[in-house]
Amino acid sequence: MNHLLRLLNLRRNELSRMALAASVFFLVAVDDGIVKSVSAGVFNIRAGVERLPEMYTWIAWIFALSMALLSYLTPKVARQRLLFAVLAVLTAVLLVNTVVLAMVERGVPGYLSDSGFYPFLFVSSELVRSMANFQIWIVAGGICYTSRAKVLFPLLAATTTLGDIAGGFLVRVLGGLLLSFQLYGLAALIMIAVILLLGPLVRRYFVTAVGGGEEDAPSLAENIRYFARSEYLKLLFLLSIALFALYTAIHYGFNVVARQHYASEGDITSFFGLFYGSAGIATLAGTTILLRYILRVLGVGNIYLWVCVVYAAITLSLMAVFQGILPLGAAAVIFAFNLLNFVLLDTVIAPTYQVLIKMVPQRNRDGTRMIMEGG
Repeated sequence: MNHLLRLLNLRRNELSRMALAASVFFLVAVDDGIVKSVSAGVFNIRAGVERLPEMYTWIAWIFALSMALLSYLTPKVARQRLLFAVLAVLTAVLLVNTVVLAMVERGVPGYLSDSGFYPFLFVSSELVRSMANFQIWIVAGGICYTSRAKVLFPLLAATTTLGDIAGGFLVRVLGGLLLSFQLYGLAALIMIAVILLLGPLVRRYFVTAVGGGEEDAPSLAENIRYFARSEYLKLLFLLSIALFALYTAIHYGFNVVARQHYASEGDITSFFGLFYGSAGIATLAGTTILLRYILRVLGVGNIYLWVCVVYAAITLSLMAVFQGILPLGAAAVIFAFNLLNFVLLDTVIAPTYQVLIKMVPQRNRDGTRMIMEGG
């Protein structure tokens, strides 16, 4: 045990806290793998991959509005109550998607197949994934002291990667055995388990104030003013937008290629599961072993710069391939670069971003996080 604690750079009094937190992060990541694989498979086959850019636009607008609403509610509602209310809503969305998919599968009512349900399914699924991950990272910020964030956050990110692997390969195995609505039902059950585990974690280990309706809690307007005055946050915001724009463009190309290669819903869903599981394996070593050394050697502030350099190289390479300058197969290249895309996001960008946000003063931290991620 002592050897394991030294290897992970953990203190003994952090063990039970990290065990609970790791369980939550793992299950949320498993849910993430299931939901994104199934929703992409269903939407690409039944609605058409050509509608994905429209869906990305809707996701951006709705997520931004959701973050604004959360920022407005944060000073008015107790943090624990708001956390569990949000997770309950996310669980309800998964249950609604499960029920409607089951109705479509049974052929009643038929109009659902031709209505706006599939856009709702895809957009709501992406929002469930994003909001669930957002909420658990807020919990992580509450249970980890700033001085320990550089150690504990990479470990939580590694646990998330294990969940990605498990979720992806679970869909790979079950995609050909279960129907889409059954996989969604499984995702809803996992979300219920997350809520049950979060109860003792938040109750025992939150190190920040959790009272609701405090008079000194920052309002949305105050958080916006704080953000607007910070050159550091504005630059981080612009860099994040640029990186996620590139990430989305590469991932869209991946979806188009996948749709061209797989005609059935079960096959494409299983393929997405395989890809996400493989991406998880590729990021595991980087998150558990390399990230802490990267943070120490390059420094947190320099990591975004080097990620931008890598993305610039990816962009130039893709342009060269699609214009015929590099004689490489477009399908193989987009698959490889999308894998690298996910590795960069999960191994480097996400944990580094969480550490950078941890440097914001506690009073404005949650509000700033909502503004950043909403944008």
